[in-house]
Amino acid sequence: MNALPREVLKWIQSLDLSISVKNPKWDFSNGYLVAEILSWYHPKEINMHCYNNGTSIQSKILNWNLLETFFKNTNYTIDKDVVEGTIHCKNAAAEVLVE
Repeated sequence: MNALPREVLKWIQSLDLSISVKNPKWDFSNGYLVAEILSWYHPKEINMHCYNNGTSIQSKILNWNLLETFFKNTNYTIDKDVVEGTIHCKNAAAEVLVE
C-alpha cells in the first residue's frame, strides 16, 4: 500500500477487512473493498452478500452499479472519472477514491 498516506493506511487496517490491501490500484478495482469499508459505517444499506470479489469486468460493473445506487441514495458524491479509473486500474485513481 505504498501510495496511501499513513493515516489512511492505519484507518483501513483498523477496519479489519476480509482482504488486506497490498496494491490499492488492484485491490479496490472491483468495488468489493469499497463496499466492505462502507458496510462498517452503513451496515443496513450495504449487504455484502450482494457483492462479488471477482476480477472479471462483469463483477466490477455489477459491484460498482450497486455502489452507485448506494451513493445516490445517501447523497455521496463520487466522481465518475475516479470510479472508471479505479475499475480500469488507472494510476492513483483508487488512492483518490479512498482518500
